[in-house]
Amino acid sequence: MPSESSWDDKLLGALTDEWVSAEALAARFQAKPFTVLARLKDLLRRNLVERKIVKHPTRIYAGRPIQQALFRRTQLGREP
Repeated sequence: MPSESSWDDKLLGALTDEWVSAEALAARFQAKPFTVLARLKDLLRRNLVERKIVKHPTRIYAGRPIQQALFRRTQLGREP
């Protein structure tokens, strides 16, 4: 599937050691957030990216902070 490998190349090229949201990546590539999130999920399954869940500092829904997923490239060779 050529479209998937091109998304892999785009996302892996854009991800660094810094945590970034799927929305920020979608804005960078002028793509729909759902598309970027689906591709990131695929990379996550293949252990090419890491994900962490954080509370969004300014957005609240039903009295609770909204959670947001942040992604970065998998850190190879790091010590536990």
